[in-house]
Amino acid sequence: MDGDTPGLDWRTKAYIIGAALGAVVGVGAAYLYVHSSEEDGRPPELQPTEAVGIGLAIIAALRQIANLHAGDTKKLR
Repeated sequence: MDGDTPGLDWRTKAYIIGAALGAVVGVGAAYLYVHSSEEDGRPPELQPTEAVGIGLAIIAALRQIANLHAGDTKKLR
């Protein structure tokens, strides 16, 4: 492979890894949700307050991920 051939840059790698991890986490969460509802023997019922709580937790996790780079710049100062 010569130096002129472009490989995957860091952005593309980050998107691919993020998509793969998101898919694995999503399938895992769905499995746990279905498994817990099958154990109860009832169809799943998600209350609006539970959905809001889950949404806020996801937003908080995404904010933490977005701020990961901010910690690196503070170390450089």
